[in-house]
Amino acid sequence: MNENQLPIFFRYRFLWHLLFWVVVFIGYWLTYGGYLEHYRQEFFIGLTLLPARIIGTYTLIYGILPYAIEKKKFVTFGILTLIHAPLFGFLIYMSYKIPNLYPEMFDYSKLPFFYVPKIFNKVISNYGIPLLAASIIVFKKWYIDEQKNKKLAEEKLAAELNFLKSQVHPHFLFNTLNNLYALTLIKSEKTPDIVLKLSGLLDYMIYKSNDDFVPLKEEIKIIESYVELESMRYNNRLDLKYNIEGDVDHHRIAPLILLPFIENAFKHGASKDRKNPKVDIDIKIDEKCLTLQVTNSIHPEKEKVEKLNEGIGLKNVRRRLELLYPKSHKLTIDKQDTKFEINLKVCWVNE
Repeated sequence: MNENQLPIFFRYRFLWHLLFWVVVFIGYWLTYGGYLEHYRQEFFIGLTLLPARIIGTYTLIYGILPYAIEKKKFVTFGILTLIHAPLFGFLIYMSYKIPNLYPEMFDYSKLPFFYVPKIFNKVISNYGIPLLAASIIVFKKWYIDEQKNKKLAEEKLAAELNFLKSQVHPHFLFNTLNNLYALTLIKSEKTPDIVLKLSGLLDYMIYKSNDDFVPLKEEIKIIESYVELESMRYNNRLDLKYNIEGDVDHHRIAPLILLPFIENAFKHGASKDRKNPKVDIDIKIDEKCLTLQVTNSIHPEKEKVEKLNEGIGLKNVRRRLELLYPKSHKLTIDKQDTKFEINLKVCWVNE
């Protein structure tokens, strides 16, 4: 992740490190200086101990901590930490002993070179500094990794959605061109109107449906154009019912999320039923959700020969619904001997 994309508390590294040590210095100074009100003495003691504290802290976070958070060698990390802690305490102890600051407070010159009780005491009173710094490093790495994973997941989701959407265009175009071809064979007078409507549909699909969500009224217009297109093809042979209720002007919806269900009714239902094809389309819109019910007839004899499986259109739209409306949609498909029914409920998001 680019450093400029991180929150401000992860940027300006030098200044944050400087602030960390200023806070540590002041904290120890005020805490220990307040015991006997030896603020002046503790100020200079703090300055004397600061190099040892810095060396011990950066040794832990840059020399030992990577064994845990990068190499995942936790046993090695634990062993090195157990070695580091007493060495850190010894370094602090020697920082007191060599200058022998303010012997009236405590004369370290009289203690042995390696005095375990005092070293242990310095570990307890000072090791919180490197542990705090290590905690900050661990949190920073966790945060950056989470942001990277989130970004990768978003990019993967966007790529999958774009792939699914790109499949809708050729799939729909293929089916519509087949219909157009059938009409040209019989030299239908409706061919010019169909070409005009088809161009409008393709203009929407290619240029106007690239957003994640589009105005619902635009999507409804596309559905109505497609229904008119199919009506021209079937003429009076098709028993078609189309009904829409509710406000289409104040909602947004994922583009081309409804059309595949309607297209499926014509392709796998009406086109297979040569006798009495029926298609019922009912759309209801309220303040919270949109419900779509599409029912098409199935010719029983044709159904015996050809199983009605989900084509690429329904498979794609199922997946798009899972990605775009993971917790705000419900899809049920009811397949009977002479009827195929789809019920979809989509509740509004991103409004």
